[in-house]
Amino acid sequence: MRAARDLRVLLVAAATSTTGGGEKHVADLLRLLPPRGIEVGLVAPPGGDLALLAANAGIPFHHAEIAGGLSFAGRSQLASAIGTFQPDVVHAHGSRAAFYARLADPKAARRVVYTLHGIHVDKAGTPLRRWALVRVERLLRRRTARFVTVCDANMRAGERLGILDARRTTTVYNGIDVPGAPQPRGTFRAELGLSDDTPLALSVGRLTWPKDQATLLRAWALVHDRVPGAVLALVGEGELDAELRALAAELGLAESVRFVAPREGLAPAYADADVFVLSSRWEGLPYVVLEAMSFGLPVVSTRVDGIPEAVVDGTSGLLVPSSAPEALASAIAGVLDDPDTRARMGAAGAAIVAERFGLDRMADELVAVYRGLVR
Repeated sequence: MRAARDLRVLLVAAATSTTGGGEKHVADLLRLLPPRGIEVGLVAPPGGDLALLAANAGIPFHHAEIAGGLSFAGRSQLASAIGTFQPDVVHAHGSRAAFYARLADPKAARRVVYTLHGIHVDKAGTPLRRWALVRVERLLRRRTARFVTVCDANMRAGERLGILDARRTTTVYNGIDVPGAPQPRGTFRAELGLSDDTPLALSVGRLTWPKDQATLLRAWALVHDRVPGAVLALVGEGELDAELRALAAELGLAESVRFVAPREGLAPAYADADVFVLSSRWEGLPYVVLEAMSFGLPVVSTRVDGIPEAVVDGTSGLLVPSSAPEALASAIAGVLDDPDTRARMGAAGAAIVAERFGLDRMADELVAVYRGLVR
């Protein structure tokens, strides 16, 4: 017989580094759910940030090899974890975790909650691969008790693709800790060897094709002609690192683009930048956009997926089409050239985050999803 408890939720993640948005989300839930009367367990691949966070918090951790391709061992390990933990809710984060959870749990149709942290099954890989992924998601839809999307745009896209049921879907916006006292300025600029008056643009994200930093570099070449002393800091790493460095050199940007290793504490970078830039082809609702806004940074971004639900075009930032370097460059240069616009947009963005994107609000809304499902 199980010990008495309020509600038991098993979180499932297929990656372990909290530099990714989905894994950051899981890390926040490990901290926020127990004080809300939720007994939490975690299933993830062995090693990494999430396992360490669970251990430090005394949360049961079960490893499962679900990070790569199809793994019968991973499915078996997840099924064993579900049998051991006996959850009321199995909350899977991302398509790979949800794939395994819905196959491994014999009660999936009654208790698996699937959070889509972005929808790209129809965008990545070969046409055959995209067709197969969409088909699998459609087949597994019936084995899902509840869907959660991080923006309304993802709900609409998922319904259009037939991979979720809008009647069983709730949008829960990502949430962040709003900064308290103002962050001291100068640390990040000192790291880059920049003076206080150097115009500084910041972009944070994995160096991958979906993030499309190649378009950002082409845009930056145009910005550099208009604002010659400006510097772009690209924070991240990924498989396109060498290719992007070569492109920056080809465009003559060696002195005005700084490639910066990823780090957990981005507050000094947000505090020192003048504008935050995102050039993605697709997103869910990126944490980095919310974080930048919370620090009073105007945002220049592509108009994709959930970003317009956070960034109000012309009020807290500027939105442009994806893969359009000229439009991106014009928006960046316009913001860098106008201190009054930067201040106005930054203040508006900070107010939006404080009002709509708090971390406690996110946790409370997810707990309401759990309780509604169990009822």
